[in-house]
Amino acid sequence: MTEVALTERQIRERQYYDEFVRRTPPAVASLESIRGTQRRPWNPYWYVADLIRAEFRSPSQQLLDFGCGPGSYSVQCALFGYEVSGFDISPGNIDAANRLADKHDVGDRTHFSVGAAERLDYPAAFFDVIVGIDILHHVDIPRAIQECVRVLKPGGIAIFKEPIEVPVFDWLRNTKLGLAIRPKDVSFERHVTEDEKKLTNADLQVIKKAFRVDERRFRVLSRLDGFADARGGHLFLTKAGASRLEMIDEQILRVCPPLGRFGGNVVVACRQK
Repeated sequence: MTEVALTERQIRERQYYDEFVRRTPPAVASLESIRGTQRRPWNPYWYVADLIRAEFRSPSQQLLDFGCGPGSYSVQCALFGYEVSGFDISPGNIDAANRLADKHDVGDRTHFSVGAAERLDYPAAFFDVIVGIDILHHVDIPRAIQECVRVLKPGGIAIFKEPIEVPVFDWLRNTKLGLAIRPKDVSFERHVTEDEKKLTNADLQVIKKAFRVDERRFRVLSRLDGFADARGGHLFLTKAGASRLEMIDEQILRVCPPLGRFGGNVVVACRQK
């Protein structure tokens, strides 16, 4: 991508992730969802994998990993069969993504470059699929979404998984007790940056003005998984590492969909109007 001047926020994000990737173990690509030996539709990440799989038609399809990080999802998508491009604000992440792609023998189907979400250096109407995992809450959403509209083909789909503010829970989360249990200050251990913020309903409206959106919420009771992990426990996990509370959430939301407004994660599947 063509190098452009970065904002102060973008510079802070770049510096954070260059240091984060240096401090953390090499990224891995989870292959369970690709092999098809397991299904976890109650988990938002696995749900996104199911959506990506459902869109696959041909190895000529172009997929953009929107804010690819160290390449974990890019590699998954290349193993699904897509031709994958990925960008990230952090050169360190791009180096890690290239190494991970080579490790899984998909270096010829993955193309990584340094860039910013608000100004993509890709042709108009180029991608069949765009996938963004926990990225929009780090960027200027109106500008990033307009870039997605520009580079997505007619009939294409953009899929984003994001944390989102919800009534009651986020008020409690921001109390002294909630912050004492799980602080929000900048941390490499807890993967928290200075400028990130959860999506709001206003942010969702920006997305819905640009696209036709199918929305699904996750994490009502399973928000408690994070508090349990913060205290050093894994009270609600099965032996296979799945969350029992996520399974309960799926049942609750099936019976009473309006409770989805209390879900702390959202997956939006966006199609051109």
